[in-house]
Amino acid sequence: MKNYLSNILAGFEFNNSFEFVQSLLPTIKYNLLTFFMILGIPVSVINKIFGLDELAFGALIIAMIIEILSGVYASHIRRQNFSSQKFARFTVKSACYLILIAVPYVFSNSYRERGSDTVAEIFEWLHLFFVVQIVAEHIISILENAAIIQGKRKTYWIDKIKSRIGNTL
Repeated sequence: MKNYLSNILAGFEFNNSFEFVQSLLPTIKYNLLTFFMILGIPVSVINKIFGLDELAFGALIIAMIIEILSGVYASHIRRQNFSSQKFARFTVKSACYLILIAVPYVFSNSYRERGSDTVAEIFEWLHLFFVVQIVAEHIISILENAAIIQGKRKTYWIDKIKSRIGNTL
């Protein structure tokens, strides 16, 4: 049986089973398997706690990063010093946002597991509402920072959007 397996692997130009395993898991070859296994843990936890897949959670984190970086740059444009208090404010705000996303999702799953589908649906709706609202809040904050960076008044882009919405409605 071992010779049969070796012949099959040799047919694919693998000299031994270890080369085959390295082909399946190239992270082994570069001693990165443990790192990526550890990295996989938070990804599954993020999905379980926040109800967002990796792409959506990554997009949320990128929005947070853009908000803080654009805010720092906008402060520089306004000739304001970087302050740890403002960074702490951003951190607290972000933590609150993540809690607002996580709590309804966890409750929804909890009630669904207990068979309370109506209550689960309410918490699922609340979860989706908070995700959409929080993304909108980040976009507004980024637009405020972008206006300042461009030398416009803080509400410039928001006013433009509001006028478009008003014209549409």
